Amino acid sequence: MAAPLPFSPPGTGAISAWARERGCRFSPHPDAAWFEAWEPFDTMVAPEAYFNALSFTTAGASVTLAEPWLAPIGGEPLGRAILAYLQHPAFVRRAAARGGEHFNTRVAFLDRPPPPRVAVGDRVWDEHMATFAASPSEAAAAFPVAARRVLAECGYAGHLEIRPGGAVLHHSRIVPEPAALDVLVALLPRLVTAFVSR
Repeated sequence: MAAPLPFSPPGTGAISAWARERGCRFSPHPDAAWFEAWEPFDTMVAPEAYFNALSFTTAGASVTLAEPWLAPIGGEPLGRAILAYLQHPAFVRRAAARGGEHFNTRVAFLDRPPPPRVAVGDRVWDEHMATFAASPSEAAAAFPVAARRVLAECGYAGHLEIRPGGAVLHHSRIVPEPAALDVLVALLPRLVTAFVSR
C-alpha cells in the first residue's frame, strides 16, 4: 500500500506553476527549521507549519515567500496569508509594527514580556500603525521615512517585523493566489529600496 501523500494546502498547484513561470525556486514542503529561526515573532503567532516556499532576489535582497499554516495539519485555518522574508545586510535595527487586527496577531506572551509600544513621531504612521521597539528612536530608524511612505501609498495593513539582517512582512490583502502574489512581487522592489537606501 502506497504511503499517503503529505498534506498540501489548496492552491499548491497554482503557486507551483506561478513560481515555475517566473523562475523562482519552489518547495511545497520547505525546511521548517529555516523559518523557525525567525521566531518568535513580536506581533504574529507562530504557525504550525510553512508551505509552498518560493525564493528569488529583488533590489539586492534575498526574498522567500511562504504560507504560514495556522491550524493543525489538515485542518482549516481561520485565514490564509503569505509571509515575505527579506534578507539584506542594511537591516540592522529591531522593531515591529502592526496595522489593524488580524487572525494571526499575537496576543499572548508566555516566553517573554511584549515589546513596548512607541510612537515614531510621524502623524500618519502613528495613527495607522501600532509600533513596538525598545525606544521611539529605534522604531523611527527601523522604519525610515521612505519605507513609511511606500507602505502608506499602498494602503498597507498587516504585520512588519524588522531585525538585524532581515524583515518579515505580512500584507493582509496578500493571500496564496497567483494574482495576489503578483501584487506583492511588484511592491517588494520599491519597499526594499526604501528600507535599504539611507
